[in-house]
Amino acid sequence: MVDQAEYDWVTATKKLVDPESLKPICKINNFARNWLTTISLPFPITGMVFVPKDLINCVDEKLGEFKIKFNEAVQDFIQDYSWLRETAKTYLGDLFNEIDYPVDIGGKFNFNWRFIILDVPNGDTRLLAPEVYAREKEKFIQTMEEARGMAIDALREEFAQMVERITDRFVQNENGKSKIFKNTTVESFYDYFQTFKDRNIFQDHELTTLVNRAQAVLNGSNVEQIRSSDNLKENIRSGMTDIENTLTQIFNRPRRKIVID
Repeated sequence: MVDQAEYDWVTATKKLVDPESLKPICKINNFARNWLTTISLPFPITGMVFVPKDLINCVDEKLGEFKIKFNEAVQDFIQDYSWLRETAKTYLGDLFNEIDYPVDIGGKFNFNWRFIILDVPNGDTRLLAPEVYAREKEKFIQTMEEARGMAIDALREEFAQMVERITDRFVQNENGKSKIFKNTTVESFYDYFQTFKDRNIFQDHELTTLVNRAQAVLNGSNVEQIRSSDNLKENIRSGMTDIENTLTQIFNRPRRKIVID
């Protein structure tokens, strides 16, 4: 038997403040990230998302609103900071260390973003040697090809999940009763419709056809109208089931290659 554990195999965590005090800040941060995910497209560089140019102003304005709420939550935390530190001192006992607590705690919180325009390096400046330029150009093309694939897959997957959720509403549960239509089940479609044209920057024509069909199936109906009309329910069930079946057939089709002269 080993009497003393190896230090590399033992870890410990010391909470400096009550985790509950940070939840309002984390909640706003998570809301902002989730919202950005729904309106942007994935990108193959860690920490970056692809924002279509027609949505840049919308994204910038919305993130500005999130930043205001974030800063307000940070100010609330700063006001409680002294009390939280004293509480931690009581609970941590000998493990409490003043060095762990910055005087300017506000400087530890930040909510920023920036927009970066990507392009093939060099251009008219000719700063790179021809062989370096050729290599970087190839890297850029590969990155954009990967971004294209990720964007198409993301839009299709998002749409497929919505279609799956709404068709699932028509499946009876184990008690033989129909499931309840939630507001988000339908509203998510209208949110998707609103930004689809701008987000479909790589012109996925097959998905465009299905999205148009879904718009025609819903035809502006809200949740209350669907709940109260059996005919409307059947029309939506039939239409969305057809769309779901078509989706499974187009996911694996080959894509065009990007060519940059």
